[in-house]
Amino acid sequence: MDPKKDEPEQRRSDKKKSVIVAEESPEAKEAKEKKLKEKKREVHSYAQEIMADLEYRQQFKVTENVDGEEKDLTPNYIPDYPYIDQFLTFNVHLKHEITNMHLLHSRSSASRSRTRQSMRGGVGGNKQSIDELINGIIYETIVFDPSNVDEKPEEHKPVPFKKSFVKITLRKSEFFKIFNQIGTTVAKGTPQGDQVEADNRAYDYLTVGKGKVRRRSDNDAQTTIVLTNSRAVNTIFVDYATVGSYVSNFEMYDTLEGVEQRKSRYSTMHSLSKPSDGEDDEETQLDEAATAYFEEEEAREREKAKNMAQQLFMSETFKTAVLYIGRTLSSNLYMSGMQRFRNFRRVDRCSTDAEYKYSMKLLFRLIPVPSHDERKAISDISFCTSNSDILAISYGLFSFSAQHVPLSGDVYVWSIKNPGEPERAYYYNIPVTAICFSPYLPSLIAIGLYDGSVEVRDVSSFNTPTIAVSQRSTSPSCSPVVAIRWLKQVTDDDLNEVDPFLSLSQDGSVTRFGLTKTPYLLGFTQMTLERIEGHPEGIRVPLSPTSTVESNRHPQGLYITTHPVHKDIYYILTDEGCIHKCSINYQHQYLEVLKCHDGGVNVMEFSPWSPKLFLTCGNDWYVRIWIDGITRPLIELLDDFQPVHWANWSPTHSTVIVSMNRDTVSIWDIRRNILKPMGKHEMDSSYNTIGQFSNSGTTLVVGNERGNALFQALDDMPFAPHFQYDEMEKAIYKAIGNDQELFIELKSIGFFGYPNKKCVKPR
Repeated sequence: MDPKKDEPEQRRSDKKKSVIVAEESPEAKEAKEKKLKEKKREVHSYAQEIMADLEYRQQFKVTENVDGEEKDLTPNYIPDYPYIDQFLTFNVHLKHEITNMHLLHSRSSASRSRTRQSMRGGVGGNKQSIDELINGIIYETIVFDPSNVDEKPEEHKPVPFKKSFVKITLRKSEFFKIFNQIGTTVAKGTPQGDQVEADNRAYDYLTVGKGKVRRRSDNDAQTTIVLTNSRAVNTIFVDYATVGSYVSNFEMYDTLEGVEQRKSRYSTMHSLSKPSDGEDDEETQLDEAATAYFEEEEAREREKAKNMAQQLFMSETFKTAVLYIGRTLSSNLYMSGMQRFRNFRRVDRCSTDAEYKYSMKLLFRLIPVPSHDERKAISDISFCTSNSDILAISYGLFSFSAQHVPLSGDVYVWSIKNPGEPERAYYYNIPVTAICFSPYLPSLIAIGLYDGSVEVRDVSSFNTPTIAVSQRSTSPSCSPVVAIRWLKQVTDDDLNEVDPFLSLSQDGSVTRFGLTKTPYLLGFTQMTLERIEGHPEGIRVPLSPTSTVESNRHPQGLYITTHPVHKDIYYILTDEGCIHKCSINYQHQYLEVLKCHDGGVNVMEFSPWSPKLFLTCGNDWYVRIWIDGITRPLIELLDDFQPVHWANWSPTHSTVIVSMNRDTVSIWDIRRNILKPMGKHEMDSSYNTIGQFSNSGTTLVVGNERGNALFQALDDMPFAPHFQYDEMEKAIYKAIGNDQELFIELKSIGFFGYPNKKCVKPR
């Protein structure tokens, strides 16, 4: 036999034998399982890291305290060895396929197809193709698993973690606050927001803007330490009690000896001895001379002490010390009133005890010492714009039809720190009728007198004389001054000069005064009013059927006010019931005339939330609300059949109005009711004269004819709304809802508030 011919046949027989799969013996199965376990132990490096992390994680135990019992919440272990083995087997199989890809493609497609067709039926009961068998033989992955053999799942045996570790037990703890930061933002458009924006602009100017280019130097200074005590230390209440004390004869003798120490030595000797008759006359003469000498000496000492006391009383340092002591003592008596005046006691918005009663509470009363033993009424009240604790009150004549006119007048500058005594006092020989603090230079105060003269004082110091007084040559009016209003400089040319002011006299003349370097005011006539003829715009008042001729061609001036936005516009109120709108740029002529009341118009005030909305009160018992551009009143308020002396908007509530007649003070809230006031209070037995809100708006100062100033706190008021202008606009539209024509006119005006709906307090 040819060996070359037998070689192919032997190869074919080998190939046929290699694909025959027979049932394995039990020993072969055990060997094969042992071999597979050894291969499984040889895991990949990635699997080793994963297993190490999982074993490390098994060392932790998570517990939680539930209802007093500690429960184990550690996650159970999920065996993942089968998934890891499948993943690694797939990766190794894919690697071998990519490596032997060129060998598989080199086989002929014909032989491969025949082989697949011949072996489709399976070999030895194994349903596999030839290619699968070949690949299985190459990679040793063919495992014959007969159906009657059950494989037991492997049990996971965790390998203990041999490295050092820290055991951590997580439990819930009670909530505790570590840090809390209060918000430091305010709403834009509010007074606090405007102040913050001003501070930010100043900071940017000094750090980033042109303000950083300024002269600066680094110097060290050494100052003395000033030891101060608080007010609580200096004002400890002193208890007084009657306590008995022992006095010996020696103490009584020393006291009497001190009283008799001024007696002369001669008189003492004369009282102890009894001389003869000749010596008696001589001793008597010596005694009289000594007595006269000592009397003269005592008189000189008394005069010296009196001069020292007067000099001490005139000292500004002594007066300041007395004021400080008076403030300290007054704080013990008026502590609760001072705290309420400064809004230290505010009602919480979440309080369940809040009530809307619109009540008033008396804080304290300013009672002056009458000069010349005369009873003088309060004629005007003015608060300092820069310091809300200081107010000036003028005492003199309020009603010009009074039967008794006082012969003198006073101006007192009070401080809330000492309601018992005034800080400054100025006395005049004629009644004082008007007073006004300057809103631009807060230390200046203008005073109007009954004889038509005007003067300006500086209240910052005690002994400062009058800065300037008016002259008859420049202000010839002799009628009483009824109102004074300061003006703001319109142009930038007069920045170095003091702002001028307007003075309204009872005869209807308006005088403009300016301060110069001389001790006299420079004044000239700004306006002289004429009586109105015909029917002016405003309310319709029927004319009298009988023609009357007035004794005076000029109406009587009652009040003057300025526009809150246009600084050159001012308004004059007359006894004809008209408002004359004038401008400082046009002398002796007015811009508009509006008929507001059937009688005198006493007060006109603009709303702090609108430069177009204003109110008027007059002698026809009405309080009317107007808007610039409409000649009809929007709202009319009527309660008592008495002339309304004073009315004003509340600085804290946009819909609250306070009016005052001679007996009562009424609090209106147009958001709730326009038919009757929400609160009505009687002040005192004396008639009311004038009223004024404090700068904070929570206290009303009411003056009367007796000269007392009553500080009334507005209590049990509703909480101020967040959007004041919106509430005011809603209340006005609700009040005029039935008048369709007036509603359309008000709609045509549109927005009538300040920009950003902010609040601007009129000056």
